[in-house]
Amino acid sequence: MMRCLTITIMFFMFFFLSVIQKCKSETSKSGDYIIYMGAASSDGSTDNDHVELLSSLLQRSGKTPMHRYKHGFSGFAAHLSEDEAHLIAKQPGVLSVFPDQMLQLHTTRSWDFLVQESYQRDTYFTEMNYEQESEMHEGDTIIGFLDSGIWPEAQSFNDRHMGPVPEKWKGTCMRGKKTQPDSFRCNRKLIGARYYNSSFFLDPDYETPRDFLGHGTHVASIAAGQIIANASYYGLASGIMRGGSPSSRIAMYRACSLLGCRGSSILAAFDDAIADGVDVISISMGLWPDNLLEDPLSIGSFHAVERGITVVCSVGNSGPSSQSVFNAAPWMITVAASTIDRGFESNILLGGDENRLIEGFGINIANIDKTQAYPLIHARSAKKIDANEEAARNCAPDTLDQTIVKGKIVVCDSDLDNQVIQWKSDEVKRLGGIGMVLVDDESMDLSFIDPSFLVTIIKPEDGIQIMSYINSTREPIATIMPTRSRTGHMLAPSIPSFSSRGPYLLTRSILKPDIAAPGVNILASWLVGDRNAAPEGKPPPLFNIESGTSMSCPHVSGIAARLKSRYPSWSPAAIRSAIMTTAVQMTNTGSHITTETGEKATPYDFGAGQVTIFGPSSPGLIYETNHMDYLNFLGYYGFTSDQIKKISNRIPQGFACPEQSNRGDISNINYPSISISNFNGKESRRVSRTVTNVASRLIGDEDTVYTVSIDAPEGLLVRVIPRRLHFRKIGDKLSYQVIFSSTTTILKDDAFGSITWSNGMYNVRSPFVVTSKDDNDSER
Repeated sequence: MMRCLTITIMFFMFFFLSVIQKCKSETSKSGDYIIYMGAASSDGSTDNDHVELLSSLLQRSGKTPMHRYKHGFSGFAAHLSEDEAHLIAKQPGVLSVFPDQMLQLHTTRSWDFLVQESYQRDTYFTEMNYEQESEMHEGDTIIGFLDSGIWPEAQSFNDRHMGPVPEKWKGTCMRGKKTQPDSFRCNRKLIGARYYNSSFFLDPDYETPRDFLGHGTHVASIAAGQIIANASYYGLASGIMRGGSPSSRIAMYRACSLLGCRGSSILAAFDDAIADGVDVISISMGLWPDNLLEDPLSIGSFHAVERGITVVCSVGNSGPSSQSVFNAAPWMITVAASTIDRGFESNILLGGDENRLIEGFGINIANIDKTQAYPLIHARSAKKIDANEEAARNCAPDTLDQTIVKGKIVVCDSDLDNQVIQWKSDEVKRLGGIGMVLVDDESMDLSFIDPSFLVTIIKPEDGIQIMSYINSTREPIATIMPTRSRTGHMLAPSIPSFSSRGPYLLTRSILKPDIAAPGVNILASWLVGDRNAAPEGKPPPLFNIESGTSMSCPHVSGIAARLKSRYPSWSPAAIRSAIMTTAVQMTNTGSHITTETGEKATPYDFGAGQVTIFGPSSPGLIYETNHMDYLNFLGYYGFTSDQIKKISNRIPQGFACPEQSNRGDISNINYPSISISNFNGKESRRVSRTVTNVASRLIGDEDTVYTVSIDAPEGLLVRVIPRRLHFRKIGDKLSYQVIFSSTTTILKDDAFGSITWSNGMYNVRSPFVVTSKDDNDSER
């Protein structure tokens, strides 16, 4: 038998090598590919015969694998021709072969604001939560960041008052191969750092875990930065800056470069992070969803969660388009962006005998006389003769006359979808304009505007006032006032236009995003000495203001780390459930959270709502989405039993995909939210959920009864059976069913509502959506 096996392998090797040589001679089209081969061996060894065979064959043909994946999952990345990739895809043990694509990064007061949001939750325990969490030791929790690297000298990463590095840490601190590798040092705060380069991007400057983009430094300080007094951006947003879990440790995996983040490097980072012993992985990047087995983030996060690591991902910056959500696999925590109650005012003073003050928003640190008035014009009046009037109104490139713009403040419209604000301000600045007033009621993100140029954003109704003033005088003038930051006066939170929206493109039977967190104009640490980030005439900033779901993600990562510190035995699903079921849906004024247009936000915009800091520590009940739920999800989605057995090495004996299942059955996995698709209204739909009692013995009787309340829209009948859940002790699990039926023939619009279980002390809320659309209906 052994002799036959040896002959078979030798024949296969000879055949494979001959085909590769033929491929090399017949085609020149090649690229980097990822070969995914499912779960790694359970004991962490590298004796996967298929992986060893394929990688050795490639080496014999002169194809050295760029990365080998062996800790959390099996496979490798290599430079191949298309024919070689097709051939490997047919070999035993190979689940998928796909191009090594480039993923893009999703780019003080926020934590104080979340503290206030926590007090909105209807619970008796907020004060005690505050005291308990203030005294809680978090130092053994490790957050791993897959990002652009880190600047270790930033104040957020000093290790004062930090204890010894946790014994569970198995990672390393790669110092790089630059001229002075000793310049990069880890400490008891930044306990690990790695970097990954691919054949696509080989640059000696990037042979280091050091951050040259600022993104990784920024997000790491949001999640786990030390407490810093008197932080500000040139005096704006001043105050105490801190991360969500200041005592947690940081491990940085620099998988991104100037061009983006290679999928093969991301998988290598996942593989190392799993072996290194991190507790939470924070990822602020994404790839457009197409196939779960060809998405590095979906693959890597599945194997991380399988080993008890919580994975938090940004939802993407492709909003407000429907079905634009990234990173929506059910094992991930998917985070949307929201605003906070701090604004940067840059008001406009209209000249003349009757001065009028118009409220504007902007971050201006321009070195000009901010008290002087300048001529004010609308962009239409500066239109070139041959330019399109609509484009000129919007200050599009090459549409304005420089002789008219020079020395003036220009009012620009914003009603062309393809016009980026930065382009408009750059064009006015290039033509010699003094400043720009943008009429736009949806732009909340000020971080992408050059702060060294006078720019302020006003609402359309204020734009009408400005136009009335311009038309009322022969020489209109205006002054853009110095920027000042104000807190507490802005309606918050709301969902900004850039935050990606649900439903999930691959299946409507899972509700994504899961949660929303601050992501607009967030102050955090930056690269030390970065002159590229300094406005004209200013020294490099120690802190910077950035916006994006990239900033939302680390807020939730920090909260997840706090929960893991307090409840070490909690699974990633328990942590997600606690975060989701304790979210709030109201603003600081008591109104419902809105979108950028002022419309009522839905779970497609913010999932369960706005995250709170203290609520997740006392959730009352949790929805434990277990490993079988994820395996069933794969089966419902369409993967075969054989494929699933390769993906996971934790398959129960006798496992088989449920017969006659479809993607609609995904609604039945034990998720903290509910999404029902393809609802025709003619027959009812039934789903089940199981909750676990996790109430603390210190603050309540273990014997407790929860009753249900239902918030359902008109036209939808929702019943819950039973309506009471009686838990005898902590750890008890009880199940209930939800039955959806329609009082009309068909739902014209997606229907949103919620189910809340309460025992008088805890309120455990789950959002739901019911739609008549199925997975083949695209809204994009």
